[in-house]
Amino acid sequence: MAETFLLRLLTPYTSLFNDEVEAVIVPGEGGEFGVLARHTKYVTVLAPGVLRYVKDGQTHKMAVSGGFAEISPDGVTVLADSMETPGDIDVERAKQNRDEALEKLKNKGSMEDKQVERWEDRLARAENRLKLARSA
Repeated sequence: MAETFLLRLLTPYTSLFNDEVEAVIVPGEGGEFGVLARHTKYVTVLAPGVLRYVKDGQTHKMAVSGGFAEISPDGVTVLADSMETPGDIDVERAKQNRDEALEKLKNKGSMEDKQVERWEDRLARAENRLKLARSA
């Protein structure tokens, strides 16, 4: 049996998961990385992506966007702006958000950099949700 460690999945509004797991794959700003028990200390900014964790030999997936992950030898704490399971995702809403962002970004030459960044972030979050919903 694989060695386990504590995984805490938090948003500003709720604690979604707090239990022992065998492994975690985190979508960090520099790319995905895996964590096993007794990992060295590490902190990273989260990128929109799919967080995966293994509990009792089964892989579970969550769409995450924004936030950070703190890794220590004792466990992993993920504080994300938002987290959703595949069943939580409203596919039609995600499609609408993606389409609206794509439409707005057609005119990004007339927008300020901050506006472009917001629409690109919104597009990334919508595409991430759709990717997870399709993989379920």
